[in-house]
Amino acid sequence: MSVWENALTALRHEEPRTVPVVLWVYGPVLKRYLGVSEYEYYQNVRLQLKAKVAFQRRFPETLNLYTVPEYAGMGIIPTAFGAEVRWMSDSPPWITSLPIREPEDVDRLVESGVPDPEEDGVAPENLRRYEYFYDWFPRDLREDYGYVDGWVYTSLCVEGAALAMGYDRFLVWMRLHPEVLHRWLRLATDFLLRYCSAIEDRVGKCRVLVVADHIASMMGRSHFEEFVLPYLNKVFKRYPKAVRVWHNEGSVKHMLGSVDKVEADVWHFGASDPPARCKTETHFCLMGNLHPPSFARKTPRQVEEDCRRLIVEAACGGGFWLSTGGGMASDTPLKNVEAMIKVAEDYGRYPKRPGA
Repeated sequence: MSVWENALTALRHEEPRTVPVVLWVYGPVLKRYLGVSEYEYYQNVRLQLKAKVAFQRRFPETLNLYTVPEYAGMGIIPTAFGAEVRWMSDSPPWITSLPIREPEDVDRLVESGVPDPEEDGVAPENLRRYEYFYDWFPRDLREDYGYVDGWVYTSLCVEGAALAMGYDRFLVWMRLHPEVLHRWLRLATDFLLRYCSAIEDRVGKCRVLVVADHIASMMGRSHFEEFVLPYLNKVFKRYPKAVRVWHNEGSVKHMLGSVDKVEADVWHFGASDPPARCKTETHFCLMGNLHPPSFARKTPRQVEEDCRRLIVEAACGGGFWLSTGGGMASDTPLKNVEAMIKVAEDYGRYPKRPGA
């Protein structure tokens, strides 16, 4: 059974050969392999491909969900509507020149219509990088791990819409201007779906859909169900046959019943949410949830202990991918990745019994 098939078996809530190790490894970690700054990493798609391939060959037992090109992903929605990206020398970029400050700005954007992902903002550069990955990503890794072909990474959805106006304004408008906010969310989501279609034009029909969106952790149940859930599900429902992953390590344990309505197959969840409750109160295949900074600081032996505990809590019956609860921290020792793999191989073999 291949690494990809092993992960798919667990996703179906069946018992795979061993607990899959599925990671979220990206620029902050991979720049170390290249010996470059984060800014240099983001600006050079060739270096990105080289680093992602090197990591996969270094850890062939793992699957890396972030095996896609990287370029200001949080800016896909904001920059399409006029925001700008501020690049940092050795940290992730951020968004400036927010296009929405008053309700009238939404009227203006709606009147202008849905932007073109082939022309507007950072989307065109991301699409060029998808083409590069499609052309040059090694065939053996594509066949063995399922990479590239049909992989669609949207980056932020509702959170992307929030970044175009600022988190504070978004949260206040949920109460002051709810109808205006819904108009904006409909427009932003329609653009994101056009962007997804443009990615498919480069890599083929969507087989794996990854949506990163953390804004659910910033609100309560009623606001989540009104302002987040319909728009996340509009994206997920577009691709019912794909492997659909929701990346959100922000805590949502206060509303697991509502979170269970997200129509994704996998939830990449964070260290603040209890694995046993998340496993029993939602339908997802869980991916997580070792705290990334702690994972980076601990010894390999401590990592092994944490992984064993997590496997006991969440792995019985499948439906679990062992991972960090969020993106891997930049200073993570690779020995700790080895320790995670070792536990999955030695202790994560199926069949497993509850508590064993």
